[in-house]
Amino acid sequence: MLEIARDADQARIDIAYAHATARLSSVASRGAADAVIEAQLIRDGYQILSNPERRARYDAKLLDAESDVKITLFPDDSYGRHRLGIGTVVLVVLSSILGTIVYRNLSTKMDEVRVEHVQAIARHKDEQPKAIVIDTIHTLPSVAKTGGDPAKR
Repeated sequence: MLEIARDADQARIDIAYAHATARLSSVASRGAADAVIEAQLIRDGYQILSNPERRARYDAKLLDAESDVKITLFPDDSYGRHRLGIGTVVLVVLSSILGTIVYRNLSTKMDEVRVEHVQAIARHKDEQPKAIVIDTIHTLPSVAKTGGDPAKR
């Protein structure tokens, strides 16, 4: 917007800003919305180039763009941070939903397997032959109560 060289000094930046604002005010054929947007862009550019720290970040971004290598772990602008935050929230929500679905399906399957196991154990017990036990040591309960011989009754 200011159309200056990358290595321009503060005086050249001030002159370019004055020319850009004069050019903007002289062009009356543009709509009001476009003029406001362009004025904001010119002000933002001037503020970035006037602040040494912000200018250094801007120059670094330009170098990255020229080298076609972009490594950004955390965006510098608020829009990028906003998008990163939304993306993170979406990822967490989808992970939670997927985890819940997997947990529920595994729990249901484990319950089914447990029931099948209990039923298989019950069938196995029913299929085994039952042993017949004859108790010859104990006497019949009626004989013990009366004290007599069971054959006499």
